[in-house]
Amino acid sequence: MSISLSIAFQIISLLTSFVLFYKKRNKLILIFIPFLFLTVSVELTGNWYFSKGIKNYQIYNIFTTIEFVFYSSLFYFHLKKPFFRNAVALFVPFFLLCFIINVLFIQGFNKTFNTYTFLLGSFFLVIFCCCFFYESVLPDRIDLQLAKQPFFWVCTGLLIFYLGSVIINALFEYLRSNDLQEQGKKIYQLINRTLNVILYSSFCIAFFLCRDNRKISS
Repeated sequence: MSISLSIAFQIISLLTSFVLFYKKRNKLILIFIPFLFLTVSVELTGNWYFSKGIKNYQIYNIFTTIEFVFYSSLFYFHLKKPFFRNAVALFVPFFLLCFIINVLFIQGFNKTFNTYTFLLGSFFLVIFCCCFFYESVLPDRIDLQLAKQPFFWVCTGLLIFYLGSVIINALFEYLRSNDLQEQGKKIYQLINRTLNVILYSSFCIAFFLCRDNRKISS
């Protein structure tokens, strides 16, 4: 079983979170550690299933649901305006309801990847990213240097990843057409791996920029 470039960057991001949490004891890094560990575990398991010719849809259908809830929770705690925070709070149960309906009545649980709920979650995460950037340019926060804020890099990575994912998944059926079957798979894999590299690289940058709480406490 070979490890793809995207999985390699996920492992790098996980190891970076371990090392930098030991050095900084930052809460944001701590929150990411179990999530990144789950991410790497799911990717390695899914990759092994695929190499054995076993369907892995159910693994990714569960994981992407957890993923959207996790990222939404981050936005809930980092957004300042009550309207935006309430929108995030309402999105989570709405998304979970859509996931259940999709699994029970539309796409199923292990027959195919739940593209409908993935596109729905991706769309809302892009909206939440835009809300964060909107708040970042308001007069009372305009003096803050965005590039030095850890969550700016998390948000930037999420925006690029999910905006790209919306586009590539919307075109997925077209890329799988008879005329583009082989080339379409290569294009999809290339874009998906590139998006993963960008996402997990942005996480690493965010971890490096996190405040060193050991110095503050001392």
